[in-house]
Amino acid sequence: MKVLLWYTDKYYLVNQVYPLGLSLVADHLRKRGHTVTVEYPFLPDTDFKKNIRDAINRIDPDVVGIGIRNLDTCMSCEEYGDFKGNDYQTFYFLPRVKEVIAEVKRTIPRIPIVVGGGGFTISPVAILKYLGLSYGIIGEGEEPFLQFIEAFPDKHKISQIPNMVYPCDKGYSINPRRPYAFSPNSAQFHREPKFNFSYQTNGIPVLVKRGCNQACSYCVEPLIEGNKFVFRSIDDVIDELKAIAESSWETGTIFFVDTEFNVPDLGYGSELVSAILEAGLHEHFRFVSQFIPKRFDLDFAKRLAEAGFSVVFSCESFSDTILEKNQVSYRESDIIKAIETCDKVGIHCTVTLIFGLPGETYETIDYTLRRIKEYPVGLLRAYEYTVGGRIYQGTPLCNNVEKNNPSKNLYGTKSEGYLLPYYYCAPASPFEVNEYIKQVFPDLLSYQNKYDEGTHQCLAIAYLSDQTLWDEAVELFVTTGTAVQASIYDYLFKRLVAAQREDKAKTISLTLLDKIESGELVDPGQAHMIKFYLSCLG
Repeated sequence: MKVLLWYTDKYYLVNQVYPLGLSLVADHLRKRGHTVTVEYPFLPDTDFKKNIRDAINRIDPDVVGIGIRNLDTCMSCEEYGDFKGNDYQTFYFLPRVKEVIAEVKRTIPRIPIVVGGGGFTISPVAILKYLGLSYGIIGEGEEPFLQFIEAFPDKHKISQIPNMVYPCDKGYSINPRRPYAFSPNSAQFHREPKFNFSYQTNGIPVLVKRGCNQACSYCVEPLIEGNKFVFRSIDDVIDELKAIAESSWETGTIFFVDTEFNVPDLGYGSELVSAILEAGLHEHFRFVSQFIPKRFDLDFAKRLAEAGFSVVFSCESFSDTILEKNQVSYRESDIIKAIETCDKVGIHCTVTLIFGLPGETYETIDYTLRRIKEYPVGLLRAYEYTVGGRIYQGTPLCNNVEKNNPSKNLYGTKSEGYLLPYYYCAPASPFEVNEYIKQVFPDLLSYQNKYDEGTHQCLAIAYLSDQTLWDEAVELFVTTGTAVQASIYDYLFKRLVAAQREDKAKTISLTLLDKIESGELVDPGQAHMIKFYLSCLG
């Protein structure tokens, strides 16, 4: 059967994150004999409807899957966001997902469509209603989607599939989730090459476990992953890393996409780090993952440093009042100890914070800001923050809002399934809290992500080249502006050379070099690099 999977995360145009979940589904289906294509509707053309029609005409699918990674960015102060209210601004994705589905339906009206993904799992019934669809899959979708393909159109068989959401007399029924288990020999995993460019911006994602046993008030991970841990075989993880090292034409950073690397304890993580060192993989990669600042002792940190890890600490606040109020398992003393431990062993750490959670006052904000001054930004330390807690269905924060019905501190729109952006923020609105922080730390890094036409052209060139559509990629390169060419040149050149397309590599080099030497505004130093690359071509 021919299966078309759409990666509908429009935020990929801003922050390129590889579609790992869809890739796992695609790989599972291929190993069972199905022909599977993963496509991105917003590239290469700026007209997403054209991209959709072109893909459907080329593939002629029997079934379509829609992957929803996120409903929004969960951030309330996105300067470039496309969805705004009086006191907040964010990127909101569901309206465009709905437009994608509408175009799919117009092009192939009688084909079954199944939606899934982490974002879908949060509010499955409300999303199916909003999108006008009948079928969805919560949680891990590999085996349930395979069973759906084999069962359709038999409604009774579909109703027996674990994780399935389907129509019933009372609206929709949600089947219990199937216990998840990693496939044996999961190292033999086919990655989608058309998203290779994401490795340059966010690293290569590698999954090592599922589950989260934390109870943070605002977080959806236990809802998406489940609260019981399922660990992948360390031998399989190491084999996958070895395969990446051998096959990638250019590798750099591995991002372990656990909820947190050091939960529920240090046992599995320590064993994996030791295996990485024993295999010599620290000589091939840098490693990054998220950690909680608890269970982060000196011996563990030394091993991380030896293996070339950077850490991202989920800290939320330095105030114990806020941490306790929001059911966070660690305290200020754990955060300070973790930061100081990183200093001792020379590990770079990024501390992530959320201002405005329940219990926040100007006094607790000031306390956290004072702690930042005491442990300032430096070569081995960075801070990133967001403002307000996005209220998602089923989280402790959502349950608290529903139970207590506060008359203030709520911003945005309450909607069915909490699909629309809706925030809790104290002691003032997201914009006001953000401005208060900026007055103290004007350069403190909040998440700001900008999308523009030039970015789209860069990504389109990368997307075409990652599909080995060399003529199209080079044609687009030579017709774009100098800034775009300068930005994507290095990536495209290396891809062309790796594919033994030296003539095209020379074409793009001479095109950009001519513009630089004629005085167009780009880094003059790039001309020296281009000349060096040309000399390597002979």
